[in-house]
Amino acid sequence: MAPIRLGIIGLSSKGWASAALVPPLLHPTLSDKYIITALCTTSQESAKAASEKYSEQLGHTVTPYFLPDGKDQIANDPNVDMVVISVRMPTHFEALVPAVDAGKDIFIEWTPGKTFAETLKIAELIKKKGVRSLVGAQANQSATVKKVKGLLETGKIGRVLSTSIIMTATSAEAAFWGPTVLSGHSYVADATNGATPLTIPVGHNLAAVIDVLGDFREVTGAGSHNYPITTVVDAEGNPTGETVNNPPHDQISISGTLSGKLYAEGAFINLHCRAGLPLVGDKYKGRTIFRWVIDGEDGTIELLHREQDGPVFGGFMSVAEKTLLLNGIEVPVEETELDKLGNTAKAWYEYTKGNEGKYTTIDDAVRIHRVLDATLTSIKEGRKITLL
Repeated sequence: MAPIRLGIIGLSSKGWASAALVPPLLHPTLSDKYIITALCTTSQESAKAASEKYSEQLGHTVTPYFLPDGKDQIANDPNVDMVVISVRMPTHFEALVPAVDAGKDIFIEWTPGKTFAETLKIAELIKKKGVRSLVGAQANQSATVKKVKGLLETGKIGRVLSTSIIMTATSAEAAFWGPTVLSGHSYVADATNGATPLTIPVGHNLAAVIDVLGDFREVTGAGSHNYPITTVVDAEGNPTGETVNNPPHDQISISGTLSGKLYAEGAFINLHCRAGLPLVGDKYKGRTIFRWVIDGEDGTIELLHREQDGPVFGGFMSVAEKTLLLNGIEVPVEETELDKLGNTAKAWYEYTKGNEGKYTTIDDAVRIHRVLDATLTSIKEGRKITLL
């Protein structure tokens, strides 16, 4: 099969796409399955710099495009089969529409839309055009998550009665979703942009929870603001004089019951996401970064992110493998060579299998985002939301 030709919107010479999305594609496991043929950035200068970097690195020309017309040009490039959307989440929709209209397959980072309504629109567009979709919510690619699913499917703890999750969004020192926010990322401190602890870290983890335990039958949400005003700081941590007065909830809980898996039908779930915690030095000692407990009639499964594993993004199932315990005893999780490349690489690999592949699609994203939207509705209206 000929390699899939990628045009990447948001691929500069540095940044998220260059650090997280591209490296797995260059590994020998995937380098014969994908080829980067075009990129799009915000300016002509950055597009030129990125094109020069990747053209030299890959040994072929990577066509540069830049805004405002670049997203349309890359969508209509005949040498692009799949458009990769790796830009700030509030602009996902406007970047994606030209590509879908042009009949191109899509990779889009989680979350596809900044609201549930926007994600639904994206799903409708993709379905109407009949294109394929790969969504960057890769927690279900985790070797640990797959091991947990196998333990449950083989009845190691019997029928699941309940599950509890404590997770940390990120550290306060990272200046996300806490008392301060970096000036270059101040959009995340505005709840209307949809880049919140609920949508991003909780959404990433729900990709694993739903895959392992089933869909939410009902949802009750709660949220609070420990930091009702967020101070904007520069790269050195110095206040810029700006503040954001509409921050997202920095404490969130989701409770409900699950449905869809025979071994977990009707199980109770409770998830607590925390943001704004200081996680450096003595303030980190003894903190729970991530703990997921699944209690069954015959035993208990527990996943942990330990202190020695480091605090940064430790709350994300999609980023780092966790320690797995079965009835209090650590269970080794064997990793293949592909596992060692990380969850993003495994999602790229699964996508190449076509209908046989197991990866997150826009339909899966709708299922996850529906829970997040129901949680927000529950918080605002103070009532239980029934989904199934």
